[in-house]
Amino acid sequence: MCQQKAASNRSQPSANLSDDVPTPGGLLVTALNQEPETLNPLTALSEPARQIISLIFLRLARVDSDLVTFHPELAYAWDTLSAGKTIRFHLRTDVFWQDDVPVTAQDVAFTFYRQNDPAYGWDGLPFKKNITQVEIINDSTIDFHFKRPNLSMILDAAEGEILPAHLLARCSPQEIAHHEFNHQPLGNGPYRLVEWIPQQMIILERNPRYFDQPRPYLSRIVFKIIPDNVLLTRQILGGELDLAENLLPRDFQRLKSRWLKGQSVMRPMTYLGRQYDFIAWNPTTPQAWSQAKGIKIPQDLNQLAPHPLFSDAKVRQALTMAIDRRKIGAIINGELSLPMDGPIPLIMWAYNPAANKVWHYDPARAQQVLLTAGWRDTDGDGIIDKNGIPFQFEMLTNSGNIRREQALTLIQEQLKKIGVAMVSRTLEGQLLVEKYIIPRKFDALLFGWNVSLKMELTGLFHSSTFFHPFHFCSYYSPQFDTWEEQALNATSHREAQLYWDKIATLLSTELPYTWLYYQINSVVIHKRFQGVVIDKRGIYQQLTRWWIAPSDRITRDKYFHHSE
Repeated sequence: MCQQKAASNRSQPSANLSDDVPTPGGLLVTALNQEPETLNPLTALSEPARQIISLIFLRLARVDSDLVTFHPELAYAWDTLSAGKTIRFHLRTDVFWQDDVPVTAQDVAFTFYRQNDPAYGWDGLPFKKNITQVEIINDSTIDFHFKRPNLSMILDAAEGEILPAHLLARCSPQEIAHHEFNHQPLGNGPYRLVEWIPQQMIILERNPRYFDQPRPYLSRIVFKIIPDNVLLTRQILGGELDLAENLLPRDFQRLKSRWLKGQSVMRPMTYLGRQYDFIAWNPTTPQAWSQAKGIKIPQDLNQLAPHPLFSDAKVRQALTMAIDRRKIGAIINGELSLPMDGPIPLIMWAYNPAANKVWHYDPARAQQVLLTAGWRDTDGDGIIDKNGIPFQFEMLTNSGNIRREQALTLIQEQLKKIGVAMVSRTLEGQLLVEKYIIPRKFDALLFGWNVSLKMELTGLFHSSTFFHPFHFCSYYSPQFDTWEEQALNATSHREAQLYWDKIATLLSTELPYTWLYYQINSVVIHKRFQGVVIDKRGIYQQLTRWWIAPSDRITRDKYFHHSE
């Protein structure tokens, strides 16, 4: 499959273009911290891949910033039918794939069945578990049938970008994994791929067939692949980048200071993002997992050998009190973090801080709780022990993450003060996941999540996902299972909130995780860009609205001016 590269457009802006209204033209040069593994929505996993995919492909609908309401995209409207168990989507008839083939309900149905087939490995599969089937009514109408009505039906149906059936319908899972589509995607969204230079850059250009004219306004987007923070900051200061995100706190503060002093054209911005870091305590021994195959869920979960340190919730509570999480967040992130005390992310509609059990920093109380649990220093070596077992363990994290490596050092120092000996260890990310996290060969793990936009904790804590990779804390609670099922099946936010509050209290008391901090994302963007709104859904969610006034365009913008 070949795609024609855009011809160079060097026409200059005409004199009558207004600075008061958005006009097409201009270039955005931004950065990715790693190269996407693919640009196929069915197989992409990394955040850089998802960011670009969201500009090349459409969804049925996009969730709004409140994470409750939706705005149309491929579907211009939808109705609820069959006593609330069916949603009928009405599709636009003016949307085309880049090869001029119309986008139809057949593409939507094809995409759903590929997403719902575990053989293809789509990571959004849990979104589709309440959907029984899709039914094509005609080329522009399709029904999604659900097992039961609930609050997430539109989100579940709309999750995932739509794929071209005419190009991929005959591909097996094995063929999809190596298909040219992965690096030469043919989409239907506001932008299309021009060029992908491995380890250097990915270039997108405005899709001339996009239905929502005159948007997008920006003519081209250049994603430079810059994994090194020092090089990233250097290119910002050198004027080589228009946009950079997720800067190290010290670099962001430096750039912010320059802006406030009038020494920079790079405007600093912050917003509540989707990342948080936590400590996962393994309540079973690292050897227990190898013996877990074949056990029944949930009947036999209690047969797994308990960890001598972390199987006791009282011990997890004591360790949480012994860690000054507020101080760690301030040292590592500066002003770019907020306290997190429970399982529900701060961006979610169900977040209620009053529902969390808050464990304030209190090392004296932590020592008393451990003493009550039988942990005391019987031999005077400075390490508490119980039944001849010293309170000594290893905490892992991924190497190359400066924040987490620094947090390990701080946690180690703080736990030492209560007689707990923690050994820190960093491992390359893929090795950590494959050899330690998935087989659960760890005592404790400092890790982080990028939050889904769906209010659900099934993959982390529900017994039905006990053997899934993300459920590595080996947590099991019949009460959690019941309450989450009731929350997910609720038909009003008020009813669901009652159960989410119970869950927040339960998990923040039993502490399968010790939540450390929630990150505030940082961005710097050249001041010439107007219409910029960034929120928790992602930095590029409203990029089609960004524009540059003709009088503000710099040299590189003028090479990419549209003559419509």
